Amino acid sequence: MKTSTAYLVIWLIGTLIAVLMALNMLTAAFVDGSYIPVGNDSFYHARRILDAAIGERGFYQYDTMIHAPEGSWLNWPWGYDYLAALALSLALAISPALDPMAFLAHIPVFWLLINAGLLTLIGWYSGLRPAFAALMMAGFALSPLTQTMHGVGVIDHHFLELTFVLAAVVAGLRYFSRNTRPADAVLFGVALGLAPAFHNGLFILQVPVLVCLLISWIRAQTPAAGSLRLFAGTLFVTTLAIALPSGPFRDLQFEFWTLSWFHLYIAGCTANCLLFFTIKPFRKRNMAVLAGIGGVLAIPLFAKILIGAAFLSGELKIIQEVAEVQSPISRLLGPGGLIWITTYYSWLFFLTPVLVGWFAMRAWRSGEPTDRYISIFIVFGLTLLLAQFRFHPFGSWAILLGGLLLVQEHSDRLKLTSLASVGAAIMVVALAYQPAVKNRLFLRYPPGNNVDYAATRSLYPDLAAACREQPGLAISYNDDGHHVRYHTDCSVVSNNFLMTPQHEQKVVELDRLLQMDPEQLLVEAPHVDYIFARLFQIFSADPDGRVAPAPISHIVSVNAPLFVALMFADELPEEYVLLDEVRLEDERDFAFGRVYKIVRD
Repeated sequence: MKTSTAYLVIWLIGTLIAVLMALNMLTAAFVDGSYIPVGNDSFYHARRILDAAIGERGFYQYDTMIHAPEGSWLNWPWGYDYLAALALSLALAISPALDPMAFLAHIPVFWLLINAGLLTLIGWYSGLRPAFAALMMAGFALSPLTQTMHGVGVIDHHFLELTFVLAAVVAGLRYFSRNTRPADAVLFGVALGLAPAFHNGLFILQVPVLVCLLISWIRAQTPAAGSLRLFAGTLFVTTLAIALPSGPFRDLQFEFWTLSWFHLYIAGCTANCLLFFTIKPFRKRNMAVLAGIGGVLAIPLFAKILIGAAFLSGELKIIQEVAEVQSPISRLLGPGGLIWITTYYSWLFFLTPVLVGWFAMRAWRSGEPTDRYISIFIVFGLTLLLAQFRFHPFGSWAILLGGLLLVQEHSDRLKLTSLASVGAAIMVVALAYQPAVKNRLFLRYPPGNNVDYAATRSLYPDLAAACREQPGLAISYNDDGHHVRYHTDCSVVSNNFLMTPQHEQKVVELDRLLQMDPEQLLVEAPHVDYIFARLFQIFSADPDGRVAPAPISHIVSVNAPLFVALMFADELPEEYVLLDEVRLEDERDFAFGRVYKIVRD
């Protein structure tokens, strides 16, 4: 079988397996005969997309209904939600009877064709033999991380984050292997320039490119000057093109958490560095000049760099309690850490330090630009993967690719037979992914993949009906903010957007409200119209994993005083009108979720 044909088969079979794994999340997405979003942020993406495609609000970048009453710029740039809304509008024009949520729920599943295809190309361009490429695709398809990005209903943007990471690798490998072709320079610039339109943080993809070109410059292996100028110009022009539609850009903001002048400035800095490589050969004096220019260009970025470093390290106070920003290493060292790590990352996670060290040396020693680039990107991706769980799109694929490249290189050096090396690799990968297959891929997921949402989702129809009749401001826990916005026409004080100083202020404001008693809230918060109250930790697990009812004293101690009072108070002010409730069906027999409308004279 020809190599190209073998890779085509690998792509198709790998995609099919990945699709089957993604469809296992159907229990979370298809509930009571209709599709719902899966995952907290997916609820807000769905709300924004539906508003843009079929709602009265249209497409917005400043949302007046979150962080009320001020409203807030959205951290998510315009690209994903706008194009998803456009795709939905076209689909409805072709088939008016189409269920909009059914369409949105299957976008991430369909997109497996793209991401699996890009990963296949990376294997091909990296020189991975078909047998090892098949193993890489099997690992990708069976990874719970792939399932969490591409599962049916997971409308969050992380699967597109993975797309641009992989696209940057593919475009870079093409460019460094054929740098005299203008089309490859343009493709590389477009891939990097488009990325921040889909996630603000993807400007960071320019870092491994600069590192690779810096080493190439030192080694006198810089690509042709004309090609490098074309790449630099395309990167800058593409970034300008995606920044122009951005509201924060037109608002003259300079922040990394919105698509703003910050991103155009970064592209300009990168482009100028690339142009410097074409003008000056490597000399110690020129290196000092380049460092000086870099220092000057970094002055406007200094404060942003400090904030960005705090975000990468998880040191920002506002995000420290968010699970997805925790480091896999800290999770490994916590209770149940080994099971969690091996379930999500597989046993191959423990190869990460070896791979980082090996490919760091390979990046410096290699004389081939493509080997240097893929080595730098593997080190870059794995470093980010170790920083935070949410950065797994940068490095989960690199564990597979890096490990198999290492095995292939050493088997060639030791002159092992293909049967021996491939057979050993198959056994290792099969054992490594056993925890994932056993613990994660075939679960029966709760609605929305959130047990608290599943337990209280019956409350939303009554809240939605009241908000349609009389829109107002609803307060709830942060984690319920996106759910309230998806289901209702009410605004919220705070939600899971936790990035900016304003967001931190709104978290503090919400916490202040939730510390009040019902009488105090009426006096000090006359702007609050609805309350979506629920109690969490109503069950607890012992060290052996056995679940038991939690004592009332524990429930009272961990929940907001306002919500505790709304559940357990003997009498409430007459302004509190109960719309609906959900109750425990055990011997404790109390309401753990209630929706109130506050009716004032």
